[in-house]
Amino acid sequence: MRDNNGKVREDADTDGVVYYKGPLVVLVDRFSASASEIFAAAMQDYGRALIVGEPTFGKGTVQQYRSLNRIYDQMLRPEWPALGSVQYTIQKFYRVNGGSTQRKGVTPDILMPTGTEETETGEKFEDNALPWDSINAATFVKSGDMTQFGPALLKDHQERIAKDPEFQYIMKDIARFNALKEKRNIVSLNYAQREKENNEDDATRLARVNDRFKREGKPLLKKLDDLPKDYQEPDPYLDETVHIALDLANLEKGKPALQPTPAK
Repeated sequence: MRDNNGKVREDADTDGVVYYKGPLVVLVDRFSASASEIFAAAMQDYGRALIVGEPTFGKGTVQQYRSLNRIYDQMLRPEWPALGSVQYTIQKFYRVNGGSTQRKGVTPDILMPTGTEETETGEKFEDNALPWDSINAATFVKSGDMTQFGPALLKDHQERIAKDPEFQYIMKDIARFNALKEKRNIVSLNYAQREKENNEDDATRLARVNDRFKREGKPLLKKLDDLPKDYQEPDPYLDETVHIALDLANLEKGKPALQPTPAK
C-alpha cells in the first residue's frame, strides 16, 4: 500500500504455513471490488489460482472513517444530534507485480460470456476516480504457473458451454439485450403492449423451466404459478467454475481434462 505522502508499506505472510495446497479457481465479476479483487490479483500474480468470470470493478483504494463528533467535541454539547462521519481515501493498494487494481481491476484467465457492458460498471466511470499507476514490484516467488494449463482449460470450457443449455439461454439473452439496448430506457405506456411483453417473458421462462424439468425427468408445468416455492434456477457460472476446477485438478495430476457430459 502507498499513502498520500508516497510511503509504501508491504504486508507479508509470516507464518510460513500453507493451509490448502489443492487446485484453486476464483470466480469474479464486474461487481467484485476492493478486497475481493485484491485477493484475486494476488492469487493470479503468484500463479496460485486460475481466475475466471469477467473483469472486476477496479477499486484499489483504502478509505477511513472519521467521526465529526470528535472534531466538534460533541461531549461538550450533548444536546446536539449525532453529526455523522466523513469517509476519505488515505491509501492505494498495489499488486505484488507493482501494478494497481485501481480502474483496471483484474482480468480473468478465462472470460465467461455475460450481458453486462463495460460502460455500465466500474470505478473508472465514477466522478473523480483516482488514476491507475504502479510502484516497484515486490520481491516474491511464484507458487505455481497457471499459464501452462490455460490453452487446454479454455478449449474444454468453450466446448462445454457451446453445448450447455443454460449458456445457450444466456447467449440468447445477450443477443436480445443487444438488439433492444437502444430502447431499454423506453417503457411503453400502452397497457396492451406492456401485457404482451410480460406474457412473452413469462412464456420464455416457462419454456426454460420445462426444458430443465424434462432433462431432469420431472413433470412439466402448465403455468409459472405451479412452480414450487423453493425452486432455485441453476447458476451456470458457478456450475461451469466447478467443471473448470475439476479439469484443473486433473491437469495438475497429469491426467487429461474431463470430457464434457453431453446435454440430455
